[in-house]
Amino acid sequence: MTSEHADGSPVAEPASGRRIASAVAWQLGGRVLGTIASIAGIALTTRALGPESYGHLNAAILFIGLWTSLTELGIGVVIVRRVSAGTGSLQRLVGINLAFSLSYCLPLAAVAALSGWLIYADHPEVQSMLLIISASLTLTTLSSCLNPIFMSSVRFSAVALADTLSRVAMLAVTIFLVTVDAEHVWYALPQVVAPATLLLIQGIAAHRITPLRIILSASETWGLVRESLPQTMVLIIGVLYWRIDGVILSLLSTPAEVGRYGLAYQTAFTLSLVGNFFLGATLSTMTGLFAASRERFAAFIERSMGLMFAIAVPVAVVGFFVGRDLVALLGSEQFVDKSNLVMPLLLVAVGLTFLTGTVSQALFAAHHQTFLLRLNVFNLAANIVLNVALIPHLGSLGAAIALVTSEVVGLVAASVRLTTCTGYHTPWMFLLRLGLPTVAAVGALLTAAQWIPELVAAVIAAGVYVGVNLWAGPVHLRDVREILRKEATDG
Repeated sequence: MTSEHADGSPVAEPASGRRIASAVAWQLGGRVLGTIASIAGIALTTRALGPESYGHLNAAILFIGLWTSLTELGIGVVIVRRVSAGTGSLQRLVGINLAFSLSYCLPLAAVAALSGWLIYADHPEVQSMLLIISASLTLTTLSSCLNPIFMSSVRFSAVALADTLSRVAMLAVTIFLVTVDAEHVWYALPQVVAPATLLLIQGIAAHRITPLRIILSASETWGLVRESLPQTMVLIIGVLYWRIDGVILSLLSTPAEVGRYGLAYQTAFTLSLVGNFFLGATLSTMTGLFAASRERFAAFIERSMGLMFAIAVPVAVVGFFVGRDLVALLGSEQFVDKSNLVMPLLLVAVGLTFLTGTVSQALFAAHHQTFLLRLNVFNLAANIVLNVALIPHLGSLGAAIALVTSEVVGLVAASVRLTTCTGYHTPWMFLLRLGLPTVAAVGALLTAAQWIPELVAAVIAAGVYVGVNLWAGPVHLRDVREILRKEATDG
């Protein structure tokens, strides 16, 4: 029998394993199509703008990106945690968050645009692009209010569809701009089209799951904001951490260097959303398991980390060999840095994000937000220092080195903390067993690359990696099913 809140709304039941598996499958399928559209759009944009104007575009994107943490404020995960614990009504909490977001989304966009206009006073093209892209903050603020609905119900087909179509819309607008030979400044427009498409599709889907209402309640709004403050700080610092390197690069180096780094960054971190989808599909399960059983919580995190290791290792290792060719394919030889290491290092950073994201979400589910805040403050400060020290001498390579170094430090510190406060243990033996499929994949890559292009050889290497895993382990299909089904079903 389904339990209810005092207001008659149903308490969210733990997601079934089949639903979690379906959520991840939908998003992975959508991600494949979305990635193709994104990469095509990047290739068209880089070739139309060249390194310098593409650097201006990325300076505007990265600066507006600094403000994206304020579009969500961490309220979404607090709503999911309340609903999962049976202490809040999803419909009412989302309505309160909608009312609050509507009150500040326009001022947020205005402040971001004005501050960027002043900082980039010597770059008129960046200023114009900033004015256009700042509108995306309003759209993102509103769409973020809908995320708890999908995360609590673990229904992600609409999320996958919205994400895919938003990227297709970006590609369509980019093709139009190339066709009409538009002024460079208008290449900022796809950055607004994407969140607009996302908001439209997710809004329709969310309303079908639970009716959307704007609910005004100062006391309940303050309660949500107060509870989310630690997570808000984590989000703000996290966004600064991921964007500050590009902003510092735009202020201390040349637009061409920003363009090279922006191309590598956008291409590499398209892959990071695979890990984000997994985390979004398992947040409610993690919080529920921690409340129900510390032993099962630890086991779920260990299995999740094993799956993330299995994805991160080939991305980092194989990507290290083919990163340079990928940049040349998408943006021409003009975008290849002298060291040929920026893209490979950023792919290593992407692999690390799969792991740090899982450990950090586990710490949040275990109510260790304060530790996450302190760790992120330290990592942000260290990252800024490294960027300021390295960028004047190494340019985009310095920014990439700083990012990888910070990720390694954060992963180690978060893993140690999670081990001490729960029964979790890093699955080192699982990682060791990944050596066989990884070595096989690298061997296939190096052998095939002698006769065919390296990017084609990388596809063959990926097939070898999957095949060896299915044959000899450590990742079998039954293991993936166990993570996505058994643990949640047992709950």
